[in-house]
Amino acid sequence: MNATSTRTPLGRANRTRLAMMAAGMVAGALGAVVGIRAAEGGFISLDGLGWSGHLGLWLAMVLFISGLFCVAASFSSRLTARSLDPESTGAARPAQMTFYRLQGAVLVLAGLMMGAPVLAAQLVDPMPPELAMAVMAALVAASISQTALNLSLWTRADEMMRRMISEVGAICFWVLQALFFLWAAAEVLGLAPALSSWDLMTVLMTAYLCISAGAAYARGYH
Repeated sequence: MNATSTRTPLGRANRTRLAMMAAGMVAGALGAVVGIRAAEGGFISLDGLGWSGHLGLWLAMVLFISGLFCVAASFSSRLTARSLDPESTGAARPAQMTFYRLQGAVLVLAGLMMGAPVLAAQLVDPMPPELAMAVMAALVAASISQTALNLSLWTRADEMMRRMISEVGAICFWVLQALFFLWAAAEVLGLAPALSSWDLMTVLMTAYLCISAGAAYARGYH
């Protein structure tokens, strides 16, 4: 008796998702190799960099690379349409391309802002107060620019997108509020080690990215 294979072919949407996942993994691996080579060559030292420092650099790389992809894709109407909806067969409208480009700019800025403090502290140690103030001023300017871009995205978003953003913010607030309170209580009681503000920031950003990705996937945004 011959067994008949009944393999279900991958749909177009699934092939697109797999291709994007593979591209992300390759980009992440390349970024890790560059970082390791830079550390080995003495260009940057990662000695003494805690878990939140490593996590912050990884988040910065993910945000920056994702943002560059969005910006590059936004100049192609078909690639923008496929990025927003893998099942799309048409071309994106100019407003959609602008929206996707703004999303990419926000991600690029977020990546630079996450990576700048850690890299600056590692590249220049000890850091002169003047340089620290200059880096901080640049971060403040980038934060203001990012806020303006986020407001522009909010005004351009449809009702479904706005609802998703609001839900993600609410989930992050309630979940992280409870977790941070429990950790703070354990810290006061001597049951847990103290966390720095940067530790909390990296945890918050990681949770926000994971929750945002899950909400976007559930609502069909890819």
